[in-house]
Amino acid sequence: MDGLLKRRIGAGIVDLIVQGMVAGVLEETVLKRVKNKAVHSLITEPTVNFLIETTQLATGSRQTIGQRLFQIQVISDNGQPLAVKQIAKRIAYRETIAPIKKWKNRKIYLQDGSVLPEDEFTGTRVVRKVKS
Repeated sequence: MDGLLKRRIGAGIVDLIVQGMVAGVLEETVLKRVKNKAVHSLITEPTVNFLIETTQLATGSRQTIGQRLFQIQVISDNGQPLAVKQIAKRIAYRETIAPIKKWKNRKIYLQDGSVLPEDEFTGTRVVRKVKS
């Protein structure tokens, strides 16, 4: 398994924990108003995760918390900063179609973790970012 892929997995786990904590706090607040658990599973948590990741990638250091900890960064193939539309497409593809493509071509993606299906789809890649 590629070292960059290991960093991506680690960063993803950290990001899931952070997003889960934020979603948990919001669910407690929203739960008082909306009693339906399905709403929270299908709407609240995915929306929170999407907004947190989009905000982090579009502003500031342009890295998620997990990416900062594991010293990686998503960059655009054209050298431009990631556009919000590009980030949204990347997240949507990663959460829907990419898992199937990763499974079918897992040997290829295990060798090079810099470009996964969501990166191919949106014209991005992940690089190692040395702290400056």
